[in-house]
Amino acid sequence: MLDLLVLWSWEYDIEFNQLLAQACAAQTVCVAFVGEEAVAAVPQQLANGALRARCVLDRAWDDETHSHVAAVSQYVPHIVNDYALAHRAWNKPTLHYLLMQHGLRVPHMLILPSLLAQPVISKVDICQLGGKFSVKGAHSGGSGVLSAKSSWREIVAARAQWPEDETIAQPWVEPMLFGERRAWFRLFYCLSQVMVCWADDQTHVQTPVTEDEVSRWQLQPLYDMMREIASICGLNLFSTEIACDLHSQWVVVDYVNDPCDFRPKSMVYNGVPDEVLGQIAQYLAGWALAHKHPINKHSAINPQKHTKQCADEAI
Repeated sequence: MLDLLVLWSWEYDIEFNQLLAQACAAQTVCVAFVGEEAVAAVPQQLANGALRARCVLDRAWDDETHSHVAAVSQYVPHIVNDYALAHRAWNKPTLHYLLMQHGLRVPHMLILPSLLAQPVISKVDICQLGGKFSVKGAHSGGSGVLSAKSSWREIVAARAQWPEDETIAQPWVEPMLFGERRAWFRLFYCLSQVMVCWADDQTHVQTPVTEDEVSRWQLQPLYDMMREIASICGLNLFSTEIACDLHSQWVVVDYVNDPCDFRPKSMVYNGVPDEVLGQIAQYLAGWALAHKHPINKHSAINPQKHTKQCADEAI
């Protein structure tokens, strides 16, 4: 019986997998990584008992068509991110209205039907988008490297990039300056813990905020907003982006990203700081261990005994 099963399919997850393996080893968590083509065999292995796990981190799926989703849901009791909630979170218009309903500030959103659903659309008023705006698919990933648009023609042309998806357009958010830094942040949520990074919207370089910076620039609202977003979406692991605009208003500019891009900064200039990835790995390992040994104030975990159990337990 595994404490943690990790499913993955993206080659750039290798470095994060190594960090997670180290965290699991340090906490005597039995973990196995199943990647790429091997994921296809998971449903049968779970069904026949060849593969058993208490917890799973699934970074190998992007919709319900993946055959392992149903099997994992049936045979593994604890999943980091519930599949149904994750699928809901991918829909940016849905999250847009949910965040608004809970009092979080988000940019105005214009939603257009997909190209396949409606090849020809009539021009609509885009005045509320301002002089420049962002355009992307309703189910797109993170904000990434977007270029500002300024015309209806550009919106219509962009629809061809994601013909099966709706198109959304939102006013371009310009952050104010906190000292010499642009007030744009990428936040990570992992199992009730919040990690905040400066994330320059022009260079996309990420740097963890310090305790002094939290105090100096009054960044505590970021932590509160992130926990509110977590309560709304119901996920245990995701990222978002929040900016302080030129009117000194906190604005959620990129809602819920799952799975997160976990390429480390030591490998790519705009990657996640390695220390943040290390924290996330530790939290995930601790979560898996907690399900192996539910907290009991009258007992304590014997690390040597648990290490032997890990060695004895095989897939």
